[in-house]
Amino acid sequence: MLTALDQVANRNHLQLLKAFLPYVPPDRQKMLSVCIKMMELQNILRFYDHGERCVSACSTSGETPETLDILADIRNYCEPGEQQMIDQCIQLLTAMEFYSMFAEDDASQAPEENPDFFNSGFSERMNQNE
Repeated sequence: MLTALDQVANRNHLQLLKAFLPYVPPDRQKMLSVCIKMMELQNILRFYDHGERCVSACSTSGETPETLDILADIRNYCEPGEQQMIDQCIQLLTAMEFYSMFAEDDASQAPEENPDFFNSGFSERMNQNE
């Protein structure tokens, strides 16, 4: 899987050259590898020299990206142990989001805004005991 920057860098079929590299005689692989990296660097420089374009995530569209989106993207490039750690972070952040949503919902039911907040439960219990 290629990152957005890799997609910019690997134009001109450089991935094909990389795939071909193991079939090149060993004494020529070093020079070909350096040439490929130089062409990648040229592609990146050309990309940034042509206007004010930048590499960005499709889902952000100029907005500040969400932490969960960043972690999900980074996870794709991690090893299995690292992916598990990121999964745990994602689960923790998701749980924290749910908690904050419920806390906000509970805050909207606060006693100051609902005068019968305390009395409603008390009067129901009193009626059950009678």
